[in-house]
Amino acid sequence: MGRGEGLLSTAPPGRCTVAVACLEAGAGSPGISIARSLRGTNGTEVRVVALAPEADAPRLRAADLGLWSVVAAPPPAAGEPFLDALREVHARSPVDVLLATRTPDVEALVSAEPVLRALGVRTLLPTHPQLALLRAVRAEAAAGRVEGEYAVAAVADGAGGLAGVLALRKIKAQGESRRWVGIAARDEALRDAVRAFVEGPRIRGPLDLDVTRTAGGGYRVVRAEPRLPGWVHLFASSGPNLPWVAVRLALGERLEPQRELPGGTLLVGAAWEAWMARG
Repeated sequence: MGRGEGLLSTAPPGRCTVAVACLEAGAGSPGISIARSLRGTNGTEVRVVALAPEADAPRLRAADLGLWSVVAAPPPAAGEPFLDALREVHARSPVDVLLATRTPDVEALVSAEPVLRALGVRTLLPTHPQLALLRAVRAEAAAGRVEGEYAVAAVADGAGGLAGVLALRKIKAQGESRRWVGIAARDEALRDAVRAFVEGPRIRGPLDLDVTRTAGGGYRVVRAEPRLPGWVHLFASSGPNLPWVAVRLALGERLEPQRELPGGTLLVGAAWEAWMARG
């Protein structure tokens, strides 16, 4: 299933402008991964506007990321200064969809959603109760780590389904916390556990999850962030393109739930950090 097209039930737009808030240039940056993913969409011209920290903007302008524009702007967590910067960008070239890359920024945008809606800027954000649920999961993260650790990226549709989901099993080198290998996990029980996690509260939006296998053989979510991780673009051409899935949902399109986890991807953590640092 290439680039996530098999997930979609309606036609894509011919062109759209996506602003990525707090697009940082550092190693493992979720913003860079989002930009790389959106550059690879088929059949649609995607203009990616980087709303970047001032210190990162020159580096992003020099990088080969296919960015349409790089604008120095404060993060959404700054409140009104960010909204002022977004209004200036939006006045020059209307922004169709706004994506965030950090949890504090997502939380700020949830509160600012009425302002964004009035501007005509679409988002894919959780509700305040859903944010509280994700915080509660993080608060309990000290318990339940028994064996194995899985990194999961997902986009929940707000109706109890998963429009897209990716999973890596992390294998860490003993005594080397930053050295690990991630292998695509095609475990349907893992996918079902993630689907159950979003189904009850009908979570909406991108998710970055840590999932552990319990002593009883089940799965438990031990960390939950309302954003995408920095490795999602590795699957953009061989599985669901999650940033593009998020954009399509934000635009109001109906997507079919993803039926299976993709496989075949191998990620070496130390090499990944070094490669991203070059960008």
